[in-house]
Amino acid sequence: MRIRFAAATDLDFIESAYAHARAFMRANGNATQWPDGYPSRADAQEDIRRGHCYIVADDDGPLGVFSYAPGPEPTYTQIDGSWRSEANYHVIHRVVAVRGRGVARAIFSYAAEGADYLRCDTHEDNVPMRHALAAFGFRECGTITVANGTTRIAYDWLAEDVCD
Repeated sequence: MRIRFAAATDLDFIESAYAHARAFMRANGNATQWPDGYPSRADAQEDIRRGHCYIVADDDGPLGVFSYAPGPEPTYTQIDGSWRSEANYHVIHRVVAVRGRGVARAIFSYAAEGADYLRCDTHEDNVPMRHALAAFGFRECGTITVANGTTRIAYDWLAEDVCD
């Protein structure tokens, strides 16, 4: 697997990946995490413009997409619980795998190579993502409230945990 910056030429794939993820979530008990229209092509365009959108691919083409950016993340300012560190961090958002196995692990590994502290969040009903986060070593820190007023489970990962 390879990870690269996304380009405008990837927008059709990204948009279809988001639609795939929405359908998968709905079919697997997570109907409200990504309401219709979110994330949108405009969200992907903004992520690409800012250099925060990445494609995971193999020799057969794209496998997934994600957003990876330096903090601070405004929705992480208030948490019901507590982050394990106040150090500078990077965030991972909008993780989608459309085929293949190990895509989330590849994304988390890539992110961990670029940052000693990572934060992420997901819906309580997103069992596959919660499992992937825990399997990589992310720890639950509490809950945050996102822009649409719904809550998400907040996670963080510290490089120092790997050394323990």
